[in-house]
Amino acid sequence: KQWYQRRVAITAGIYDIEGDTITQRQDLDLTAPLTEITFSPDGAWLGAGSTGRNPLLLNVTNSYKPTIHCWSAQSKLVSCHFSPDSRYLALGGVDSNIMVCDTTTPMDSPIKILRAHPLGTISRVRWLNNNTIVSTGSDMQVRQWTINA
Repeated sequence: KQWYQRRVAITAGIYDIEGDTITQRQDLDLTAPLTEITFSPDGAWLGAGSTGRNPLLLNVTNSYKPTIHCWSAQSKLVSCHFSPDSRYLALGGVDSNIMVCDTTTPMDSPIKILRAHPLGTISRVRWLNNNTIVSTGSDMQVRQWTINA
């Protein structure tokens, strides 16, 4: 018997919409399907979580050039949201952890809130202000976190 693994290319598109016209701006080659996307409030960044456990942080002002990422979550990422000042991207995952990426530094050492919802999956992360995250999880808890960076 012969076994083989077929790799399927995964792409996503960035589109401009003006009136009734949709124009594709750029293709993004991905390693896994996206589960959540968000633009930063200042429009400079596109952040995304994926089933492949790696966050995606793209610089919109630099032709959607990806920021190097050197870490991955323990499971798929299901929620992401930028802080109001666009500096931080919070990501929540099935592993019950929250990771916070700083857009001004390399992504190899995110701020980690481990076991933020230890009895279940993170369902949503949102910023209240530039230092405070609120998260919800399948454990039916709403929790608040202060980031001191």
